[in-house]
Amino acid sequence: MTYRDLDLDTYQDLSGVELGRRVAAGELSPVHLAECALALVDRDEPEINAYAAVMHERARRTAAEREREAADGRLRGPLHGVPIASKDNLYLEGEVPGKGSRTSPETPATTSSPMVERLLGAGAVVVGRTTTPEFGWKGTGISPRTGVSRNPWDPSRNTGGSSAGSGATVGAGAVPIATGTDAGGSVRIPAAFCGTVGLKPTLSAIPVWPGTVNENLSHAGVLTRRVEDAALVLELTAGPDPRDPQSSYAAPLVPPVTGRRLRVAVVAEPWGIAPSDEVAAVFADAVRRLRATGVADLVDATLPGPLPRSVFEALWVTGRGLGFRDLFAEHAAVMDPGLVRLGDLAQGYQVADLLDALSARRAFNQAMFAFAAAWDVVLMPTMPLTAFGAEDEVPAGGEADAPLPWITWTPYTYPFNITGQPAVSVPVRLGPGHLPVGVQVAGAWAQDRTVLAFAQVCEDLLAGTVQRRVARPARLR
Repeated sequence: MTYRDLDLDTYQDLSGVELGRRVAAGELSPVHLAECALALVDRDEPEINAYAAVMHERARRTAAEREREAADGRLRGPLHGVPIASKDNLYLEGEVPGKGSRTSPETPATTSSPMVERLLGAGAVVVGRTTTPEFGWKGTGISPRTGVSRNPWDPSRNTGGSSAGSGATVGAGAVPIATGTDAGGSVRIPAAFCGTVGLKPTLSAIPVWPGTVNENLSHAGVLTRRVEDAALVLELTAGPDPRDPQSSYAAPLVPPVTGRRLRVAVVAEPWGIAPSDEVAAVFADAVRRLRATGVADLVDATLPGPLPRSVFEALWVTGRGLGFRDLFAEHAAVMDPGLVRLGDLAQGYQVADLLDALSARRAFNQAMFAFAAAWDVVLMPTMPLTAFGAEDEVPAGGEADAPLPWITWTPYTYPFNITGQPAVSVPVRLGPGHLPVGVQVAGAWAQDRTVLAFAQVCEDLLAGTVQRRVARPARLR
């Protein structure tokens, strides 16, 4: 079999779907693809710090095995031989899951998480495990275990989190696909900041294991180069697994809406919170371009409110503050001070406070579900701002002393964790400050395929404004 090598620019421009197609057609070598990925990781890694561990030997060994299988006509699936990365809070058999914490035991996992297991079953080659803040508790890329992860567009800027390294490595072009988890925006925040696609599917559509202390907010998701990659990963990894009981009773995903124009609710200021001028200008331009095509009925709309900040704070502070109390008692000195602080804050909540929060959550969900029923999808900015300082927990002038500082600047993402609705961030262009801006497409429960279909429309029709890898500084090309 004669393979064609790719130069690194071409490799970085191809979707994971397309790379898989070319491997299946006998055009590309899985070994060569792994070497492309590892070369880019090694080139950029000292600067952006996207990896908790780069698995050179294992990746090369797995790629060689996939190449032998391909030569024998034994393709495992549509990602056969395609390099990917996996967030370090998901298990990969034989590797130590650090979870961003110095308290994690140096014990290799004996099995893989369902999402990782299914991607491996489809033939993917994992080149490394990506960074996360401690136990994925916040929206930045800062961890006691791995330090500061940095944005590939500007290493002085934040990656966002908690799928920090996944956003950075996909944004840098090293791999087309990286797994993530999202309990308050942890896929969509780094996707918007790093210029990638980021999908948070309907709650438990993709099983989450190991479980978290906030399992009724936590989603398994993915960061990708293209919308078609996110759609493929969803198809490959969705479905129940007994390790995640929620996944056993999740509503089946429904087919996309077809045969008519989509009804799109355009929300320029979600929950009455205006984005920065930079983000507002990019979002307005994206909406104008979409309207000009006539591809869908785009109507200005207002989301039901109020913003459920107090609901999220009650669930998050008590879940993390009480869920990690034993670790705080023994290891507080080596843990993230912001996380440790939640232990004391959690003590301020009574059972009645949690019941009130659950009641308020129910009312918010009812309002949001009723709103979603009137539309096919909602279109809004993913973030109200672009990436700020890499070592900062809040942007300049932000609420650093808030119980949860990170939710003060992520008001457009965490409400969809409260509701469990599907949402995807799509990069549309660079803002005037030359940092990525994303739009968020959300939809009704189990309408993931319609959400992805309109996200694909956004990607296709806004392609002229999308600034991809070629726009990056020369040192990151």
